[in-house]
Amino acid sequence: MLIHEAVKKALEEDGWIVREGLEIFKHLAIKPTNTGFNCIVKMKLEREAPCWNPSAEDLMADDWMVLSKDDFLRY
Repeated sequence: MLIHEAVKKALEEDGWIVREGLEIFKHLAIKPTNTGFNCIVKMKLEREAPCWNPSAEDLMADDWMVLSKDDFLRY
């Protein structure tokens, strides 16, 4: 799905977004928020960090998907 669709769904479900087509997103998930932290980045086995700087490719990709935090850790 497109990023705006994934963000909307993640906000509704309190989920995290990942890109299906990139290996790095097997280890990294993004939680979109409207807080001062903006988008929160989570790497497996590491703590969360504020902010995310997407590439143009990330913003144009159509392979975004939404996962719960537990699903991300199993993904």
